[in-house]
Amino acid sequence: MKLSVVIPVYNEKKTMLELLSRVKNARLPRKISKMEIIVVDDGSTDGTRELLKTIKDPLCKICFHKQNQGKGAALSTGFKNSSGDIIIIQDADLEYDPQEYEKLLDPIIKGKADVVYGSRFMGGEPHRVLYYWHSLSNKILTLLSNMFSDLNLTDMETCYKVFKKEVLSKINIEEKRFGFEPEITAKVAELSRTKNIKVYEVGISYHGRTYEEGKKIGVKDAIKAFWCIFKYNTSTFATLVKYSICGLFIALSQYATMIFLVEKMNFNSEYLKNMANFISIIVGLFVAFILHSKITWRYKFRSLYHLWSKLFLFYFVSGLSIIIRSLMFYIFEKIGLYYRLNILIGIVTIIIINFLGYDRVVFNKLNIRNINKR
Repeated sequence: MKLSVVIPVYNEKKTMLELLSRVKNARLPRKISKMEIIVVDDGSTDGTRELLKTIKDPLCKICFHKQNQGKGAALSTGFKNSSGDIIIIQDADLEYDPQEYEKLLDPIIKGKADVVYGSRFMGGEPHRVLYYWHSLSNKILTLLSNMFSDLNLTDMETCYKVFKKEVLSKINIEEKRFGFEPEITAKVAELSRTKNIKVYEVGISYHGRTYEEGKKIGVKDAIKAFWCIFKYNTSTFATLVKYSICGLFIALSQYATMIFLVEKMNFNSEYLKNMANFISIIVGLFVAFILHSKITWRYKFRSLYHLWSKLFLFYFVSGLSIIIRSLMFYIFEKIGLYYRLNILIGIVTIIIINFLGYDRVVFNKLNIRNINKR
């Protein structure tokens, strides 16, 4: 088996050569007979690029970005240039020890895992004591990631992530910067649910550095990570949360449309108010289609015809839920059900029918996979 070590680099001149030496001397399992090192310079300006150009080592493949694009972009380039059966991510700042490759690779070599995370927080290994708030933010991000992905990791933000080549081939990386970590975790989690990908975690040591020593991740990256957790995860819990939040914006769009038509456009008669209500529903459903397709279900349309067919199906499901609710309201009204309870049942009914209809019929990604297979 062949191991590819992908190293994204940005302004790491001081540690670059030492890191490469450690990687080349790392202990590897017996089944790993070959190793390649893919170094991707992401537009360094401190002399790292010039240093890398002097390296003439058959184990090393050096790639250069003309300008800084971010860690995610550098890793995407590294993955595309990798030929190994197993791929491991390695930072160039000496915070992570390549001597731990052996235990990181062990679950994959033994056939137990398809993906392995190296956790700084599992305990049992040396760990430099540094920033409390930074550590706390890591744990909060991991907690939220676990809630949205339905994985039980202890360290989502870790550098050490190991993948079988075929797993990475199923993942399209979209984030260019540090949003890569929650994105890749969300997509690994989806594969674990849909393709039975096995994820393991191994405790590792951590020799963190200060900002004076060159640490780069900051508050903006933490905020971006929160957004990426919300954006990329597709578990049932994540979908329900996004469905609910989008629902608030949909309700506001209907309310704003109704107010605009009645108060600004003078839809004051009973007939015009009914017309305004109908228009607000149409507008609200269109906003719902946009938000749910882009955010809640992250649906990819294959063509303009496909988009329009899904929009028609979306309106059909929504209209069906309104008809069912109207019939239920009429029946419950006839049997004397308390008015407020009748309204509450109606709201819950529409929410459930719409959610199931959108999830199982309109934005069903399983149908896309089956169509593509044919």
